Amino acid sequence: MKRHAAWLAGAVAVAALVHTIAGHALAAVDPIAALLERRGAGVVAAAIGVAGSRLFLLFVAPGWALHVVVASAVRRATTYGPPK
Repeated sequence: MKRHAAWLAGAVAVAALVHTIAGHALAAVDPIAALLERRGAGVVAAAIGVAGSRLFLLFVAPGWALHVVVASAVRRATTYGPPK
């Protein structure tokens, strides 16, 4: 179970890092002006990075964490059984 928790922590850390870097890149420019001047490839990539990482952090990561905790609790309950 520790391996699953490590994967979860790593994925959350990567998503947070992507969100931070893409957010800074997006905040550094005027997105509308960059798109109108046809130099908006970086803006589009940053916006996709921010949106994807936010969706992961808001929806996928909590569900994944709940799954890890519940699976661990079920495994622990079925392994030890009731007290004698």
